[in-house]
Amino acid sequence: MTQQGSDLMKAGRDYMRSQAAKPADALAALMERTAEDWERCLSAMTAAQALTHPTVLEGGPESPAAGEGPKWCPKEVIGHYLVSERGLNRQAAEMAGVPPPSEAEPVRKMGVELPECESFPLEDLRGQLASFFAETRTLLDSLDGAPHLDRTFPHPLFGQLTAKEWMVFHRLHGMDHIQQIERIKSDPAYPAA
Repeated sequence: MTQQGSDLMKAGRDYMRSQAAKPADALAALMERTAEDWERCLSAMTAAQALTHPTVLEGGPESPAAGEGPKWCPKEVIGHYLVSERGLNRQAAEMAGVPPPSEAEPVRKMGVELPECESFPLEDLRGQLASFFAETRTLLDSLDGAPHLDRTFPHPLFGQLTAKEWMVFHRLHGMDHIQQIERIKSDPAYPAA
């Protein structure tokens, strides 16, 4: 990893730690902003646009998320975010000693995808995003009295993270993929509405 990549990882870790130290209502506001950012990103997107694969690939091997879906269309990006973040909610809940907000498979590797997400209507994926953020708010509420908030689980790039730090990771991961979709929208192959 380059110095720039190392600096980005440190900045990400520092951000997660500082945000995770804030009260539950601040974390809930962070999730609300993330949900609003997803809504804004997808608001005018058509079904055809949601299936557009990028022709210009950015980031390359030095990108922090190199290899994680550089050729995905927006629907695949959303599917990846949903399956990975729901799995992380489950992991965070189990670590903290509280019930998970929904059934989800644990995340075993970076770049996990939601099978057949390209066949889902875009409105269904938008609804699944809204449902995910509602589940995350429920989980955040339950973390207030969680018995094991000091337990950690490793992220392959950021290292050991607590349950609250994983909640903040939702923001970083979401913004990374929202930016990915914004790059697709600026791609020469992106169809007009």
